[in-house]
Amino acid sequence: MDKIAYFRECIQTLLTHYAKDDISSDEVEVQLIFDTQRAHYQWMNVGWQQFERI
Repeated sequence: MDKIAYFRECIQTLLTHYAKDDISSDEVEVQLIFDTQRAHYQWMNVGWQQFERI
């Protein structure tokens, strides 16, 4: 495995572990977005907390 593939795998694993431990309610959803072709990684909390959009 080359360095870039190894680092991509590490980033995805790390974000997955952090997102799993994220505190979210029934109204807030944790979303992981991985665009491996362009090496873009995103962790989002999406939903409503009282009357505010998260």
